[in-house]
Amino acid sequence: MKNVNFFIIALFTFFSSVFSQEDSKEKWFIRIGAHDINYYPITSPFKGFFLKKNNSFIPIISSIELEHNIKKHIGLYLDASLGMVDNPRWKIENNFFLKLSPGVNLYILPHKKFDPYLRFGVGYHKFNNYLNRELRISETKYFKTNKKNFFLLDSGLGLNLWLVSNFGFNIQSTYNQVFAKQSDDYLNFWKHNVGLIFRFGNLQIHQDHKHDHKTVGETNQDNYSSSVPVIKEKEEEEKKICCNNQEDSDHDGVLDQEDFCPNQFGLKKFQGCPDTDLDNIPDHEDKCPNKFGKKENQGCPNIVFSPILFSSGKFSLSPHSLTMINKISEIMINTLPNSKFYINGYTDSNGKLDLNQTLSVKRAHSVFEALVSKGVDSSRIEVRGLGIEKKKGRRVEIIIRKS
Repeated sequence: MKNVNFFIIALFTFFSSVFSQEDSKEKWFIRIGAHDINYYPITSPFKGFFLKKNNSFIPIISSIELEHNIKKHIGLYLDASLGMVDNPRWKIENNFFLKLSPGVNLYILPHKKFDPYLRFGVGYHKFNNYLNRELRISETKYFKTNKKNFFLLDSGLGLNLWLVSNFGFNIQSTYNQVFAKQSDDYLNFWKHNVGLIFRFGNLQIHQDHKHDHKTVGETNQDNYSSSVPVIKEKEEEEKKICCNNQEDSDHDGVLDQEDFCPNQFGLKKFQGCPDTDLDNIPDHEDKCPNKFGKKENQGCPNIVFSPILFSSGKFSLSPHSLTMINKISEIMINTLPNSKFYINGYTDSNGKLDLNQTLSVKRAHSVFEALVSKGVDSSRIEVRGLGIEKKKGRRVEIIIRKS
């Protein structure tokens, strides 16, 4: 960590010397400080938010961010954070963490002492110790990844509190969506920063809007007041600008500029797109645009899968069952790509209760493994062994989950 801190301090010194030049002025910011990585419990981003065991605070200097304001309310940033962190969700301690993230900050009250902003970014994330580990999701479900380099999206809030025009405190918090195959949010985390912010140049902090207008009027001695008529002329020209594109190519009453389907006659409530089967789902979102369907089925009619049958005491799949599973997997992938499923295993009443319970789980797992081998995402499936069911008998049923 000593080498890391030395690198960040050297980088900060370099940027300070480059961007403190007169021609850069107030357009450049640099933030330095510490970061806290919060690995919350599975699927509960706000549970135990302040518990110490879920947070791994990296002290001294573990984060540095450089920002350039391209407009009054918009800044582009590059953020770098690294250190050794703990991940209680995966039961990993003292592991190398790296995040590099470019993005945009949107300032709500620019040039004010109390300076909040929204931030949105993309990034690269590295965490070394996910390899050869499994995260337990439920009694019958585990998640595993063979990667340590990931792409992510982040968004959050930040606040600059300016003590003077060029120096202040900074805090910010972002939620990081990590993308990995077969993962919902098992790798996601919060990242919180606290530190100092430096702004180069001579920009003054305004306390209220009245002071803003007064500043412009009091610059007569430097001959800047002559710029005021030019600004007013530009504002008047902008007010006169209007959209001349009034075309409606498909004559559906929705102008092309607002029409999501400008070459197809559609409905206003769907931004100009058609709904051929009149199921209140526009064709471009409808997996079965020519069949009246339901929203929970992505516009397709109710789908009921035939049960997979088994011989007495067996959990292996017959050739006929494998043929059925091929067709079911195609429907899961192509027709219901966003749906999730239960795989329920059953037995008849012959035999002991505990043995039948185990057999029902094995039957459900046989179907689960066959579907995954055909390309169905395992995170979309929940396996359940339901034991003895006299009416259903020796079978496995696949059911679409309602939520």
